[in-house]
Amino acid sequence: MKKNTVNYLALMLATAFLASGCNGLKKMAANSDLVQRSITPSPLEMHAGRVPVSITVTFPPKYFDKKAYLVCTPTLKSDNFGDEIKMKNATLQGSAIKDNNTTIDYKTGGTYTYKDTIDYSDHFRSSDLVLNMKATKGTKTEDVCNIKIGDGVNVTPLLVQEGVRVDNGVDENATPAAKAAANAGLLIDVNVPKPTSSLTTKSLTMYYPMQQSTFNPKEQKKSEVADFVNLLTGASSDVNTTIKSIEVASYASPDGPEDMNQKLVDQRGKTGEQFTKNQLKKVEGASNVISRQTTQSEDWEGFKKMLESSNLRDRDLILRVLSMYSDPTTREREIKNIAAAYTSLKSDVLPKLRRSEINAVLQTKEKSDAELADLAKSNFDELTQDEALYASTMPSIDNAAKIAILRKYTAKYPQDWRGFNNLGVALIRDGQLADAQTQLTKAKSIDANQAIVYNNLGVIDLANSDAPKAKENFSKARNIGCDEAGYNLGVMNIRDGEYEKAVANFGSTPSFNKALAQVLAKNVSDASRTISQVNSQDAYVDYLKAIISAKNNNEDGVMKSLKEACKKNPELMDYAEFDVEFIRYFDQENFKSIVH
Repeated sequence: MKKNTVNYLALMLATAFLASGCNGLKKMAANSDLVQRSITPSPLEMHAGRVPVSITVTFPPKYFDKKAYLVCTPTLKSDNFGDEIKMKNATLQGSAIKDNNTTIDYKTGGTYTYKDTIDYSDHFRSSDLVLNMKATKGTKTEDVCNIKIGDGVNVTPLLVQEGVRVDNGVDENATPAAKAAANAGLLIDVNVPKPTSSLTTKSLTMYYPMQQSTFNPKEQKKSEVADFVNLLTGASSDVNTTIKSIEVASYASPDGPEDMNQKLVDQRGKTGEQFTKNQLKKVEGASNVISRQTTQSEDWEGFKKMLESSNLRDRDLILRVLSMYSDPTTREREIKNIAAAYTSLKSDVLPKLRRSEINAVLQTKEKSDAELADLAKSNFDELTQDEALYASTMPSIDNAAKIAILRKYTAKYPQDWRGFNNLGVALIRDGQLADAQTQLTKAKSIDANQAIVYNNLGVIDLANSDAPKAKENFSKARNIGCDEAGYNLGVMNIRDGEYEKAVANFGSTPSFNKALAQVLAKNVSDASRTISQVNSQDAYVDYLKAIISAKNNNEDGVMKSLKEACKKNPELMDYAEFDVEFIRYFDQENFKSIVH
């Protein structure tokens, strides 16, 4: 009897133990609403393509069964695509268990912080963060809870892509190639000022025999005379060119008596002027602009210049005489005393000073943009170098035509880095990255100190996903003095989650992406000032203003800016509907009326 009684008691104790074990898990499940759960930040945020997850779970006293394990599994579930990301498990244990997991005391309760980082995918911008907790004790298992603890993922850093487009001045309706090029980074063309009317001087020099004031027949028939006449004949028939003036300046060499040289200069002036009129009498308008220039009786200045450029043995000695004496007679006497030198002067220098210089000044008329564009496409060789390069930058010429013009330009002017740089830019905009890189590399080989070339090479690196090389080229460009390269580094900083660095690299110029970086760096007041100075009517400017208003708890500002953004770009309605920047307004009718 006694034995039976003992067996009965043992059975009773075993049954009670099992019941209490089961009831302990059920109690945890029944009281799961007493467990506090929070995520930081809330909602989750994407930075540099990754989403850090931090979940804090606080258990109340007398909740956590001493002999139970609790496995916590957070899951991110896409609202629209059915995808889900199960994160790593975290196992907690009761105070009676001797194991290596985090212990939660039954009597006092406790707190556990779960941390993980997952890769971001666009499928999870609109999503639910769900926490599953499953308790185990012995062979028993109980689902404690499967509860939603977070809404969506904040992906505001991704607006950097649209920001590059906005700051690059590319319209939302631009071609996909133009948008792609704009989103790669800020490119820089070499902007050439429009060529204006210009003056050029064409010269002809005629030489006289010693102590004579008329040209000999051989001098009058030399080929340079015919070339000069033909040049002015062509200029007179060119509607874009005007013969502004033709001046005749006559000279005598500084040997011989000064009074004789004065007479020679006067006589040579007359014969030089008459010769010019005779030669140009068939050139329309030339006779009206021919004049005689007053000159010195002896050309000591011309003598000095010619001497300085000569290889005469006693050149320095003669130059010393010129510096020591100012009187013409004394100078001549002292030079003649240098016998060997004077012999060379008579044959090599003095004959070239007995001359008339005929200088024609031509004024080229300024071409209109329409004329430049037409010539660039049809008669490229009629353009000057500056005109051709300017024409290639005109907004009225489409990108395909610019490429064609710049290919001609680089072929004709192969030592000008500017042509290769601008050709590279045009090719990037056309999506021809490999050819663009070739052209920009040529530009760098011609001049390795041009900041914009390094910047544009960095844009290609960025488009090719070579971030280290892009940073290297952008850094070189910025260090040489290129603000655009600093901007492009700022864009990379945003993509890397380095928001303070981005703000610094964007510099003092207001831009969409600078304001975005300030928002992400939590400098909201600075962001508000910056975006107000951005001179763009782009929808994304209004959208960023709405985000800034939301962070300032300015509901009226949110609705006003968001309404304007969606009006300009209806695609933003779908985007804003699930943007957790506006999560506090999701259930409000005025918000719904904007995004639906």
